[in-house]
Amino acid sequence: ADPRGYCVCTSEGKDSRVLGHLMRRAGVKHFYLHSITGIDPPELVYFQRANFQKYRDMGYLTYDVMYEMSMWALCRKKGMLPTRQIRFCCEALKERPAPEAGKAIKSMGVRKFESKNRMKKRNELEIVAHGRAGKNIIMPFDNSENRRTFEQCYANAERRVNPLAYWTDSDIWSYSKDVGIKQCSLYNEGFTRLGCIGCPMARRAAREQEFRRWPKFKAQYLRTFGHMLEDRRALGLPVLEFASTPEQWFEWWLNDKAADKADGNQLTL
Repeated sequence: ADPRGYCVCTSEGKDSRVLGHLMRRAGVKHFYLHSITGIDPPELVYFQRANFQKYRDMGYLTYDVMYEMSMWALCRKKGMLPTRQIRFCCEALKERPAPEAGKAIKSMGVRKFESKNRMKKRNELEIVAHGRAGKNIIMPFDNSENRRTFEQCYANAERRVNPLAYWTDSDIWSYSKDVGIKQCSLYNEGFTRLGCIGCPMARRAAREQEFRRWPKFKAQYLRTFGHMLEDRRALGLPVLEFASTPEQWFEWWLNDKAADKADGNQLTL
């Protein structure tokens, strides 16, 4: 067992804020770990930094884990941006094993009710539990109908406990109000989820809301599409009809038509 106790993996969004409060309230030994993605909402970044300082003031250990490759460099390396079917960013920015976690049991704020049906439609990030049909384990920082309150990851021997697995949105907000947990101000602006800006798992309307709120991130996405087009031409790769300009490629990437299955353009990429 890790002498530091549980490793609380937190983004400081509403669920992980509740998780942290439960851990402190329970009085169990734990420490906090945050994965820096470089594409989180700025307000959430400042909120997380302030909270981590408070945790340190209370005597808890905190760790900020920096990515090995930025989102933009990663996309250029892959020659594409992540889609619903191909989300290499999660593995690189959030799910990769962090030495700072050591052998501690990881505690996460994932909830079954966050995404009731979406995990039934894909399995690209699943680890099959020794061939037991229907008992697949989803990689960290994801959500699944099959997620269990306590789970064993057979790929890298990580043990995880998910105390909020059966909590609903109403449970989260009711608890936050009852015990006075301060949540990120972005929830008061109409945001219901605080993840990476432009995440393909969000619907188009939500992503457009994000890009209106943070236009510099949209500009960076467009620059990255432009760099990828330059890379394709330099390598002698074909420039696809649906993505002959950064704006066209961005528009295709932003739409919802790949929600259920990969289309021909994804397969070509």
